[in-house]
Amino acid sequence: MTGESREDMFCAVGAGSQLNRLGLSREATMRLLRTSLAILFVFLAASAAFATDAIVKKRATLRGDPSTERPPIGRLQPDEDVEIIEPSPTNGYYKVRTGEGEEGWVYSRNLEIVTTPTPTPTPPAPAPPVPSPPQPVVHAGIASTISPTWDKPEPNTTTFHGPDGICGPTGSDGDTVTNKRKNRTDTPGQYHEVTWKAVQALPYPAHAPKSLTDWTAQQLAQIEPYQGVAVSVVGYLAAIKPQDRGSGESTNCHFINPEEVDWHIPLVEKSGDPESTSIVVETTPRVRETHPKWTPQILAPWVLSAQPVRISGWTMLDPEHEAHVGRFRSTLWEIHPITKIEVFKDGQWMEVDHLP
Repeated sequence: MTGESREDMFCAVGAGSQLNRLGLSREATMRLLRTSLAILFVFLAASAAFATDAIVKKRATLRGDPSTERPPIGRLQPDEDVEIIEPSPTNGYYKVRTGEGEEGWVYSRNLEIVTTPTPTPTPPAPAPPVPSPPQPVVHAGIASTISPTWDKPEPNTTTFHGPDGICGPTGSDGDTVTNKRKNRTDTPGQYHEVTWKAVQALPYPAHAPKSLTDWTAQQLAQIEPYQGVAVSVVGYLAAIKPQDRGSGESTNCHFINPEEVDWHIPLVEKSGDPESTSIVVETTPRVRETHPKWTPQILAPWVLSAQPVRISGWTMLDPEHEAHVGRFRSTLWEIHPITKIEVFKDGQWMEVDHLP
């Protein structure tokens, strides 16, 4: 029993002596004393049952409320100790206090509770989505332009379950229209094979707002004929950049663990071209769930290599990066998300999924 517990018990005993001075019978005094002690022990037992400490298992976001609707208010590092303020989670989040005294909410799957006699069972992780069966790819020549008449199916909607929380179809804030396109997981039935320049030359208005939700109808009309076309493009990998630094991206609810972020991949037209001339192609955590061989380590032999890759996925304009055009890319048009990666190996194309 702690010093505080002993002190509380002594106070209860002292209370019995005070009751005797009030002229109560011995039996009445004992009944009141037993009731007081019972209430004290219930309080102590309830306090002991609450989990008070936890350890952060992975890099985690500290949020101002139990949701991903707003950007995080802080970051927590692996093995960092936090104090759990409320014994039960809300919407899958525990309210915690950091070692610096900052209070906020952390997703429960990112915490290991270290002192709790009766831990709250962690809900089972959702089963990963079942991959769609392979679809035939039609090879009808390589087009030098993207036709505005090609099919542009509406993106499906998805929810991502990561170690740092649950992220809905449009992320947590920002450009909800663009985020919905980034977070699609539907696989095209066929791809249009186009040249690298066909994507790089697609039109878009200059100096438009960073969110499509703020564009005018005239500005949107310039890009809508080309948004969401299924294409295949051959090029060369200049780098692979997982976006697991800084404050994260709104499309992924500002998560920053490696398995929860997009990869920014500059694809250049010719081997050795600088990154500033590239088009950006990106993998997403939602698509990578069904492609376990898509890793930077497996793709490393084709980065800064003379061997080409073939990237397939959906065309998408990302209006947020106009300041990067001419530095890290040559256009705001991307292939995002990537739905198939092929590498040139032993004189033939091979899907990364089928590499030994």
